[in-house]
Amino acid sequence: MTDLDRLRAAMREPVEFAPVDVERVMAAGTRIRRRRRLRNGMAAVAGVAAVMVIIVGSADWLRTAAVQPAGTPSLTITSPARPTSQSGKPIMGDIIRAGDLHESGELAFYLFPIDEPGLEETRFGLVAGRMSPEGRISDHYTTNETEGPDTAPGFHGASIASDNGRIPAFGYYVGPATKITATIGGKTVQAHQAEWSENRSVKVWWFDYSTKEPSNLAAFDASGTPLPLGNNGFGRG
Repeated sequence: MTDLDRLRAAMREPVEFAPVDVERVMAAGTRIRRRRRLRNGMAAVAGVAAVMVIIVGSADWLRTAAVQPAGTPSLTITSPARPTSQSGKPIMGDIIRAGDLHESGELAFYLFPIDEPGLEETRFGLVAGRMSPEGRISDHYTTNETEGPDTAPGFHGASIASDNGRIPAFGYYVGPATKITATIGGKTVQAHQAEWSENRSVKVWWFDYSTKEPSNLAAFDASGTPLPLGNNGFGRG
C-alpha cells in the first residue's frame, strides 16, 4: 500500500470527538466576557481621566493666564521742582503766579524772611519778579514794612510800577480785604489779589502794568465797607 492509499484510508475513518462539557464552555465564555467588560471599563476610566486631566489642565492654564497681566511700560512720576530765587533768598510759603507773561518770564511774587537790626517788628518782605519756565525767579523789586509791625491791619510796602522787568504797582494788605482799588490815570482801578499760603490774612495785590502813577489806595471787605488804610502811600524803589 502506498502512502497515498494510507492517507485515503485514514480520511475514510470516522472521527470520534470527545463529549462537549457545556458547563465548562459557559464558564469559559463568562470569563472571556468579564475580561472584555473589564478591559472596556478600564478603557472608559482611562478616557474619563484623560478628559479630566485636559479640563483641569486647561482650567489651571486659564487661571494662570488670568493672574498674569500683559506687560505694561513702567511710568516714572516726578513732581515739578520747587521754584527758587536767583538771588538766593529763602521762599516762605507758595509762589504767587500772576500769569502776566513777559520776555523775561511770568510775573510772580514771593515772601522771604527778614531778620535785620532796627526792624524788629518786620519778619518778612515781598519780592516781585519774573519766573522762567524752569522755575527760577529773577528778583526785580523788593519791598517791606519799615514803620511798625508788618502784620498790622492795613497796607504795607506799596510800590509804584517799574519798567525793570515790567513790574506793575504792587504791595500787600493785612485784613479781610476782598477788593483793593487805586486811582490810575484818573480812573478807579481794581487790583488783582491773592492770599499768602503762610498767613491767609496777608493779601498780596497788584495792578495791571501802567506807567501812570497810582494814588488813593483803598481796601474794602465783602460788604463794601472801607477797611483800615495803614501805610497806603506808594514808595519808589
